[in-house]
Amino acid sequence: MVDQFTTQLVEEGSKADDGYFQYAHLVACRLPKNLREQLNQLVNGPIWDGDVIAKSYRDELIACGLAIRVCCKGEQGYTGATYFAFTVNKAIREIAAGQTGA
Repeated sequence: MVDQFTTQLVEEGSKADDGYFQYAHLVACRLPKNLREQLNQLVNGPIWDGDVIAKSYRDELIACGLAIRVCCKGEQGYTGATYFAFTVNKAIREIAAGQTGA
């Protein structure tokens, strides 16, 4: 589950001009591991609800501001990642690859 502090970091980071990438790095470090695969799936979406890894994970990402319900090809029932979520996902991958400190 995403804690309140991480949700606040997402909110602040999404609006930040200064420190945008630092906020994304902090969120990447704090995001529970079980949500990272779901986030990666959504970044490569949008994903139809029947194809999400876990609806509970999708709901957590929506609640903390990293995902949003969207329409796709004239249909409802999809979820996609926010711009900030893309940056968080990129930071997660960089940390995993040892390209930046955790």
